[in-house]
Amino acid sequence: MNRKKTLTVLIASQIVYLMFIAVWLFVSAMSVMMFDSADATGDALTWLIFIYILLYPVGVLAALIGGWVLFYRRRYKGALIWSGVPLLWVLPLLGFLVYAQF
Repeated sequence: MNRKKTLTVLIASQIVYLMFIAVWLFVSAMSVMMFDSADATGDALTWLIFIYILLYPVGVLAALIGGWVLFYRRRYKGALIWSGVPLLWVLPLLGFLVYAQF
């Protein structure tokens, strides 16, 4: 991929990821409700899901920094791949929302 296309994709994807921060704020606030059950506080899976939700900003920050560092080093394919890290949080959430509709 050439420089201009990679630059466009990096900027567009990172704007979208930053807009998902507003969604993340809501989801993270509601994720506390996972611990309403008395058994949930001792359940390791509940804690892992909770920590996974809270780590979204770390993934966005890593993608921002890693993508631009690789872009600067002219590794355009690596920059695009690194820019896709926040999709590890976005795609499961979108999949769950689609599943919940049916």
